[in-house]
Amino acid sequence: LEAARRAGVPRIVHLSTIDVYGRGDGTYTEEAPRKREGGAYGDSKIAAEEAVEEYRSMGSNVAVLRPTIVYGPGSVSWTVEFAERLLAGTWLLSDEDTSGLCNLVYVDDVAAAVLRSLETPAPCNETFNVNGPETITWAAYFRTLNDALDLPPLPKVSRGRSHLAARAMAPVRTTAKWVLRRAPGLVMGLYQKSALARKLMKGAESAIRQTPTAGEFHLYSINALFPTSKAERLIGFRPAIGVAEGVALSVAWLRHVGIERARV
Repeated sequence: LEAARRAGVPRIVHLSTIDVYGRGDGTYTEEAPRKREGGAYGDSKIAAEEAVEEYRSMGSNVAVLRPTIVYGPGSVSWTVEFAERLLAGTWLLSDEDTSGLCNLVYVDDVAAAVLRSLETPAPCNETFNVNGPETITWAAYFRTLNDALDLPPLPKVSRGRSHLAARAMAPVRTTAKWVLRRAPGLVMGLYQKSALARKLMKGAESAIRQTPTAGEFHLYSINALFPTSKAERLIGFRPAIGVAEGVALSVAWLRHVGIERARV
């Protein structure tokens, strides 16, 4: 922001997140209060928005975009990791735990919102939600992705089994994080020198990735909406890519680059 101010940049677009609203049920327009919840990602985005407001008061022209769940090529969290779980054939999420609303926005629509913010002729010192054209449940998203991958129908998983697997994996996940944080050199040394250690580490990593966490159960059960009417009215942004098309494009990308390269 400071570099742009000194250089006389006429307009800046800052990419924020819907996490600034906190994670709870409800309809969140841009006027909804921001809520710090102790998470590094959401809280840092709030701090960044506060910095934007400071520079707006100094005359900088900054549009703030708050994308929802950005999926598509390049999305590790919302595309690659779910595809990996589905392809592994060990699905551990129940319908009850995935009944919340999934506000998907395809990456091309986010790029379109950035361009609209830059190109609109009027001053754009505004904040905008950036969401997709339709809202479905997380369960529906997972089924759509599963079908696009040409996999057998998702199995019915009981809520009890799902939560039991999460509780059983929790100490493994915690231990792995502790070891990696305290002795990364030792871990990498064993990984490179021992075929057995490499096999065990890969197995543990795969199991951790495929097992849901308590945080996921909460996220996938939230019923929240993020309207984009303000962006439509002020900058002419209208999301164009629906879930079926976006998932098909995502799977085409995954097949083109391969699941391992998709993580890079």
